[in-house]
Order: sequence, then C-alpha cells, then structure tokens
Amino acid sequence: MDKKVNRIKINRLSSQNNFFDEIIFHDGVNLILGEKYDNSTVRGRKTNGVGKSMCIEFLDFCLLSEYKKSRIYKIPAEVFPLDEEVILELEIGDNAVTIKRNRKHADKPVIIRDEKATSFKKLSDAKDYLTELIFSQLDGKEVPSMRNLFSLLMRDERSEFKDILMTHDASARIPADLRTHLYMLGFSLEGYSRILETIGEIDKVTTTGKKIEKELTVNGAKKVADVKAEFNALEAELLQLEETIEVFKTNDTFNSMENELLELEGMLDQLRQKQKAVKRESDKIKKLPKPEYIDDTEIEMVYNQFKDNLGDVVVKSLNEILGFKNKVEEFQRVLINQKAKELDKQLRDISGQIRFLDDEYSEKIRLIDQKGILKNLKASLKIYEAKKEAGAHTKFLFDQYEQYEKQKKLLKLQKSQETLDIDNEIEDSKELLKAFNSSISDIHMAVMENKECSFDIRTSNKKNPISITLRIFDDGSHSVDRTKVFIYDMALLFNEATRLNHPLFLVHDNIFDVDQDTLVQCLNYVYKQEERFSDFQYILTLNRDKIENEEKRKLILMDIDEHVVASFTKKKKFLKRDYQEK
Repeated sequence: MDKKVNRIKINRLSSQNNFFDEIIFHDGVNLILGEKYDNSTVRGRKTNGVGKSMCIEFLDFCLLSEYKKSRIYKIPAEVFPLDEEVILELEIGDNAVTIKRNRKHADKPVIIRDEKATSFKKLSDAKDYLTELIFSQLDGKEVPSMRNLFSLLMRDERSEFKDILMTHDASARIPADLRTHLYMLGFSLEGYSRILETIGEIDKVTTTGKKIEKELTVNGAKKVADVKAEFNALEAELLQLEETIEVFKTNDTFNSMENELLELEGMLDQLRQKQKAVKRESDKIKKLPKPEYIDDTEIEMVYNQFKDNLGDVVVKSLNEILGFKNKVEEFQRVLINQKAKELDKQLRDISGQIRFLDDEYSEKIRLIDQKGILKNLKASLKIYEAKKEAGAHTKFLFDQYEQYEKQKKLLKLQKSQETLDIDNEIEDSKELLKAFNSSISDIHMAVMENKECSFDIRTSNKKNPISITLRIFDDGSHSVDRTKVFIYDMALLFNEATRLNHPLFLVHDNIFDVDQDTLVQCLNYVYKQEERFSDFQYILTLNRDKIENEEKRKLILMDIDEHVVASFTKKKKFLKRDYQEK
C-alpha cells in the first residue's frame, strides 16, 4: 500500500532577532531537557519555568495553533515583542517549507515553499494550504483537519495524558473527535461523519419535541394520552356545535331573519350601554347632599345682634332676608328634582324600548331555534370560534409532536443502518486490528514486561458512536494512564499499517510523570526503534533530574547527550529571562 500522508520533519525553530536560541532537530529521538521546576517558588500569577514546554508551545504556534488559547498569548510584550517573527523550517514530503508567524498578526502567517512566499489573510486558508501538502492522496475522500491531526501528534500537556482519545486541555471539556484516530487505523471518515450528523439531528429533533410536549402537557401536569383524550372530546363538542349552526343556517327563516337578528342585537347592545350611563347619572343626582336648612329663629337672633351697630347703613328688613333665603332653597330643590325627573323618564323610555326589542328578538329567535342550543346567535358563534381556535392550536401541537416523533424514529433507523455499516467496516478491518493489537502487545511487553493488554474498537450507543478502548496491566492510576497513552501513540507511529496514515512525527511534552522503571523502559523502547526505522521524529521533553541516576547506572541504553537538542536551566532559560504570565 502507498503512504497516504507525507512525512513531516521539523528542522529548525528560531526567532527573527534571536529572542530565544535556535533549536535544530534531527531524525529519531530529540530530547529537550530542563531542570526540575520548583513549584514552591510560584507566587501569584504563573511564573515561567525554564522553558522546555514553552518551546513546544512556539513549535505548535508555527503549526497554526489557536493563538489566544496558547501560553504564548500570556507572554508580556516586553519579554517577547508582538511583531517578533517565529520561524519554523520543516519538510513536508519532498517540500521544503518555512512558516513565519508573529503575535501581532497571528491570523496572517507567511508560508514559504520552494522559495516562493505566500502571505495569508486568514488562518483557515493557511491551514488548508498545509493540509494539501500533508495529505498526499486527496482524492475526494474525507481526511482529518490539519489541526485535528496535530492535536494527536502534539497532545496538549494540560490534557494530563489521562485518556488515549482526549488530546486537549482537560479543563476545556472538549469532546473527543475520533477522526484522526480512525484515519490512522485505516477507517473511512465518511461513515463516522454521517453518523455524527445523524446523532446531531436526533438531538435537535428530541429537544424540539420536548418543548412541544411541555406546552402540550402544561409543563408535565398531564400525560400526552390524557391531552389526546381531552382533544377528542373537544372535537366531538365542536362537531355538535358545527352541526347545530349548520342546521340553524339552513333553516328557511334564517336567510330572511339573519340581518334583522344581528341588527336587533346591535340596537339592544347600544340601549343597554345607554341605560347603564343614565342609571349612573341618576344615582349621582340622588346621592347629592340636600341644601342646608337654616332656621328662621337663628337668622333673627344674628340679625338683632348686628342691627344696633349698623349705623347709617341702609338695612334690609328681616322679612326681606328671610324671603331671599327661602327663594334660594326653593330654586335648589326645583333644579335637583327637575333633573331627577328627566333621568327617571329617560330610564323608563329606554327600558320600554329594550323590552320591546327584546320581545321582538325573542320572537324571531324562537322561530328558528329548533334544538335549544343557540339561545343567542352572537354569543354562540363567539363560543364556537373560541373552542375552534383552542382545538386548532392543540391539533397543531399534536401534529408537530407526532411529526417530530416520526422524524426521530426515522433518524434512529438511519443511525442503526449507519452503525451497521461501521460494524461491517470493523469486521472488514479485523486483520489490521489484529496486527495493531500485536503492536500494542509488543510495546506493552517492552515497557511493562508482560502482555496483559488489549485494544478494541466497536460501535457504541453513547454520544460518541464509536468506542476505542485500550486496557493495559494495572491501569487506572495517574502514572499508568500516561504509560497507556505512550503505548498507544507509539503503536500508531510504528505499526506497519497505521504508519502509512501517519506523518511519522510525534511530540510528548512532560508525559513521563511515571515511576523510574517505566521511564527507563519507555526510553529504551524508543531508542531501539531508531535501529529499526530511520524515517521518524520523536520530540520529548524531560526534566534532567528524572534520568540522571539511571543514566549513571547505565540503565538507559540511549546516549542522552547525543539526543539532546536543547537544554534549559534556571540560569539559561528558553526566553532568557524571568517573567510572569499576564
């Protein structure tokens, strides 16, 4: 079989003005060493260590990682200027490529290929460009995205190497995307993408269906079956009303009386409104306070008290004053009584008109009311329309609910068929998977000194439709899970079938938080692969103190110094100075 993915080989990492010393990489194992970082010295914001992980961040930055999610984003500008170019020289297949990128214009990298520079205005365009270079067989079949590929080749240290499938920062809770895993294992991605799309559609339909069900059942107060029964009863009631109205309308007298009835109802409504208004006015008149009565004797006493002091003022006689007072009182009584009489007369007239019209209306409606249901044409039609509207809304909800339930069933059937297709592909790949299991077993023997391990891939009913599982001896602990990731990544890199779909480039940043025996066995395994393969590149960051004793005791077969491409200490840091991440 031909290789489907071009090899990626990193040659040199540098910066335009040497803000860090260039790092030259070679084939085989590339070690980046650092002193053990003392966490007890950290105060407040995160302080930079010696820089072995940061140089991996710069490598990933040149390979078009998301700038604002990287630790490079947190480096102060005075430590590393925003316009400082980071330069990565590499080979992709037969192509010599140089990638230049700075923080000021992080979304506009420059890629030089065959001495021809291309400036990209969008990061996505640059990723597409590199994708075409990496995948040698772009024949219309789906391939992993460029960054999905590198997420597996350069696992985020913050993933804590807990799971072979999880490659991103563990705190971000990004779901596992199996495209690169499946691609390297020889599976087509179309089936995986289709079933993911179907699962997404099922989720959408389920969510919408639940919203409709919630409204239909009044937030779950009723069962759907109960609502259905109520709706059937309402439909029967509407049918009866509809039949009665139809009988009413087809009566011989209806056509001639319909307008008269509606006109009478309108006149009655107007008269009743007018009657209410007159009653309110009459009640106000009746509630007015009566004119205050002043006793004639009291007036006479007041008059006699002031009469002697009036002097030359012309004084009216007491009789004249009393006469004026009586005229005022009489005038008030006349006004109030007259208004009250007028209102009473109006009420009597209106009541008489209402009685007359009501009798006329009753007589007409009696002639055409056959079943005693339609006592009032306008009211009955209003009730019918209200019930009809409620029934229509309930029917609409039921139709929508049943439509979504049907759609969900069809999607589940579609998912079942797509699952079966993947099962068939797994069956067709059993020889490849058997060989991959053998590679896992060989690496496990070299590292754990036994073959108590297994690798399995199968379909699943969970959120991710495919389950990829690796079990190794005594797994479940922090250090053993890291060893599991190492074994899996190495199997992908060195298995004869999977390396056809592998760029043969791998980075492990601080993966070996494991016991010393396991660390030695892992290093010795990788070293032996240099004898068997000359076409891979493995970049590994380690703390020097983790291997010093074993190196002295000659337990490590690898010549450490020959494989070191960079070494950082507290006095010789990657970015050459101390700083705090912003």
